[in-house]
Amino acid sequence: MIKIGTLCYVVPSCLASPLTRQAVGRIVEVVSAPYEAPDWTYLPGTYYDVAFEGWTFFCRSDKLRPISDPGADLSEADYSETERAA
Repeated sequence: MIKIGTLCYVVPSCLASPLTRQAVGRIVEVVSAPYEAPDWTYLPGTYYDVAFEGWTFFCRSDKLRPISDPGADLSEADYSETERAA
């Protein structure tokens, strides 16, 4: 689980909407507790709301890498095989 206020890097492999794409490859701040996918059209998993340059976006946990809290308790299920190999 990533704590509210943790700074995270959004990995470049993150597929995002055109508006959200501006946060990909950047540092964001987690501003919500974890929650399940917003609806059935999204991949299942844990999501967080993140803040970047005055905007709030949601992001899957496997696309976030904690920076200010490197000891964050993320389970193995939060990372895909591709991400672990990178």
